[in-house]
Amino acid sequence: MDLFEAIKNRRSIRSFEDRPVPEDLIKKIIEAGQWAPSACNRQDWKFIIIDSKEVKEKLLKGTTAYFVGKAPLLILVVYSNRTDNLEYKDHLLSAAMAIQNMQLAAYASGLGSCCVNNLPIKSGLRKILNIPRHYDPVSLICFGYPRVVPKPLRRKEQLTEIISWNSFNFKDDFPAIDLKLQVKRIIRYIYYRLPASLKKLLDPVARKFEKRFDK
Repeated sequence: MDLFEAIKNRRSIRSFEDRPVPEDLIKKIIEAGQWAPSACNRQDWKFIIIDSKEVKEKLLKGTTAYFVGKAPLLILVVYSNRTDNLEYKDHLLSAAMAIQNMQLAAYASGLGSCCVNNLPIKSGLRKILNIPRHYDPVSLICFGYPRVVPKPLRRKEQLTEIISWNSFNFKDDFPAIDLKLQVKRIIRYIYYRLPASLKKLLDPVARKFEKRFDK
């Protein structure tokens, strides 16, 4: 498959067929992540494959991304946070490059995927998966054979609108004080820290505010 074809046609998939992903394909996807660039070539990533129903149920108690429970394969990407570059958090950049490789490899292999960051609070996620504190959970990726492959979405802006030379020469139309954003941040902060029993009671409300997608 042509690389640019994969980049332009890959879409996030949230509805999967009920069939498992072969182990050799799982390893192929992770190997693609392993060959990504990393800051100072540290290659400090780890990949946790989640196929246990019990573990999935624990994860679902802390997320409104309900399609997670129906994905045949879940892989959590974690990366060592023992970096001295806290200014740019290069460990997150390194993990993100691995994740992109994995999603492109999955698409080229006929699989769909979706990154999920609506997860239990990190301390809770560490407890569920026994992750040491010097590793940061970066993203959970759902994989599987897609029920439907959506068409590519047009980009929101023309290429000429997102390029400038030598300085930031773009119209900045964000409000100086965005109260709506601040409220959403506070609500999310509180929601992450609620006990699972209370989250379950709030599920009907949370579902109303969950972002909807076509597939």
